[in-house]
Order: sequence, then structure tokens, then C-alpha cells
Amino acid sequence: MKTKKRLTILLSFCLGAALFMSTAFADVFSKEGYDQFKDAIKYTCEKLSGDYDSYTSEVALSIKDNDTLIMSNAVIAKVDMVNGKRENISTDEYGNGKKESYYYYEDTKCSIRKDSDKDTYYLYEYENERDVKDISDFNNPFEEEEAEDIEKIFDALIGNLKHHVIVKENNDGTKEFSGTISDAQIPALINAVTSFFFKQAVSGSNLGDDEFIPNLKDDVFINTVSGNAGVNNDGIIDNLFASFVLSGKDENGVEHKLTFEAVMKIYSINSTFVTKPDLTGKEVEKDVVKSDPDAYISGKYLGKWKSDIVIEKHDSFIKIGEKFVEITAIDDRYVYGKYYEVYKEEYAEYAEGKRDFEFKLDTEEDWTRFEGVDASGNPIDGFIWFERGYINMYINGDIRSEEEVYNNQFNKVFEE
Repeated sequence: MKTKKRLTILLSFCLGAALFMSTAFADVFSKEGYDQFKDAIKYTCEKLSGDYDSYTSEVALSIKDNDTLIMSNAVIAKVDMVNGKRENISTDEYGNGKKESYYYYEDTKCSIRKDSDKDTYYLYEYENERDVKDISDFNNPFEEEEAEDIEKIFDALIGNLKHHVIVKENNDGTKEFSGTISDAQIPALINAVTSFFFKQAVSGSNLGDDEFIPNLKDDVFINTVSGNAGVNNDGIIDNLFASFVLSGKDENGVEHKLTFEAVMKIYSINSTFVTKPDLTGKEVEKDVVKSDPDAYISGKYLGKWKSDIVIEKHDSFIKIGEKFVEITAIDDRYVYGKYYEVYKEEYAEYAEGKRDFEFKLDTEEDWTRFEGVDASGNPIDGFIWFERGYINMYINGDIRSEEEVYNNQFNKVFEE
């Protein structure tokens, strides 16, 4: 996969459809049911963002084209808010049968990550211990400034679709929601908005070496939205399934029926335990992360930083190009920069899918995580560490050829 976090926008698209389904299905006879379900959504987000001591969540997404798998992603996340620990295991499966997995652990003293295609564990030790409140796996979207306006727009779009639902209230206080909406029941405005968003943000997205979402150009419309959700007796949504089917034609007039499916489960509430992995005997690459970026992220980091692109071939290490991080501006809150790669002419075959993007780091939000967009409008993110005399940069989902020697350290380019 060219950038793992590109899946986030696809997941958002599918879960947005799930939310569309869920809220549309939440009210059978009265507005009260609709409001109750929205309250359950908000209450669940509030609890996951910090009120629970611990929990385990599973989120799975699959994307199919005419019943053929394009890609699936499954994430198991364990969060221990009391002790400041979390663990994520993510697995991707592609239509060609290829599987990849990613492991991530974090506590107040360090973070550890490992990709399935490498034997190395990357250990980042924090210079000073972090607060347990900084260790979280979920940010409450309803706390964002735009949340209230988006909710009003959503309410207006739903309209009379609130009445296409079956709601069951159980004796133990739990609730079950289920239902289906077909294309004939969906207003033209919703189809128009969905079509526009899909074409702009999702259509044609490259997910792996050979996998991509078809670039739908014409007759894009929602075919069906269906699913079910459960609210437990504590008032949170502990399970959800949504299926969102979109139809359309590509630039060659070929018809596609894209199926986005999402499953979410939340369990082991206040009884989840997270254990730091034992790295004894493992291949470990260790680094130290500074704790106060304001103390050292300054103008001295402006300019160009370089790392060689090296492959191992015929029992030799060969330099085939260079990758650059260029820090273009630093102010009181943000760090701005760009990343790009340059390959030698004789190794042009390795340049396919090369990276070239601008990025921004918000030091007030998370001074190690950057976000960016490439020339095609695809979102890219990852982590960057400003060390003494060099920069470490890790791009999420940066999958290279088996020959390439991984190196995330960039050294200063000094102008003579």
C-alpha cells in the first residue's frame, strides 16, 4: 500500500455512510428516537476519548469491486488509560492475496513499532516520561469546531429517511437498530453530494501495488445502504455493521458496483490489559525522542536534509538515488516542509511511485506527527523527529522493494 493512512479517508467514507444509515434508521415514529441515537453516538465518542479506564476495539473495513476484493483492513486496538498504555495490531489484505501487518505499542516512556516485512523492532524512548493523559487511541470528533455545523447539515440531508427503520428495545435496556435504504428512496441531493465527494476524495485511489478503486466518472449513485447497530445497557454503541453500495461507470463506460463494508466492536471495557512486548533477543533499532520540541525546533533546522536510497544486490550495497526533507518555514506553532526523491537515471525502474509531497506539523497538537498531500491530492502522514544534528522521518505505509535498505535518518546538507 502506497500510504497506509490513505485508508483513513476511505474508512471515513464508509463509516460516514454507516452514520448516514444509523441516524436515518434511528427514528421510526418520532424525532425522539433519532435524537436518542445521535446521543448514543456522542456518548460513545465521549467515553472512548477518555472516560473509560480501558477498552478493546476492533474495526474492519473491506472494499469490493463487483464482488471482487480490492482490499480489507482490520485493526485491533487495546487502550489502558489508567496506566498510559496502548497497542495496535493492523492487518491489510489485498485482492492478489498479499497480506501485510503492522504492530504499534506506546506507553509513557517509549513507543515500539514493527512491520511484517521486517525483522526489526523500532524502539523510540522518550527523554522525559509523558503524562498518561497523552496516551489515547481516539479523539472525540464532536469536540471539533466544525462538528455542530456538520451535524446540522447532516440532519437536513436525512429528511424523511428517518422513517425507514426497525428499532427494538430490549428488557435489559439495550437497543438494536437495523434497516435498508435502496436507491429509489434516496433523494437526488444526497446522491449528488455523495457522487461529488467520491470523485474528489476516493475514486481512483491507489491502495497497493496493483489495487486501486475504479475511477468512476458517470452515473455515480448510491445503490443501497444497510446495516445494524447495538447500544448496550450502559448507553454506548458496542457493535455496528454497515454496508454501502455505490454504482457508476468508469472512463471506458464499464459498470462497477463498489461495496464498502465496515464492522466495529467495543468490548472488555475497564478490563483490558496492555503488556509491553519483550524485545529480549530481538533485532532492535533504538532512538531517543526529545520531550520539549520548543527547546530545540528552531531556525537551525531550516534547509535541506538528505538520506541515500540504497539497495542490496549481488552481495553489494548500491546507491540508486537520494531522498530529501526540506524544512521551509518554522513559526510559533507550525513546521512546514516538503519531501521528495531523486533517482539515478540508470535506476529509473525504482522511481515508480516515488514520493513527492508537502507537509505540515502542528507542534501544539502532536509535535511528532505530520500531515501532507501529494500532487494528486492523496493524503499522506507519518512521524518526524528533530534530533540533535539530524532528522528522523517515518512515512506511514511506505512500502519499498525487498531490495531496498530501509533508512529513516536524514542528515544536513551543507552549502559550500
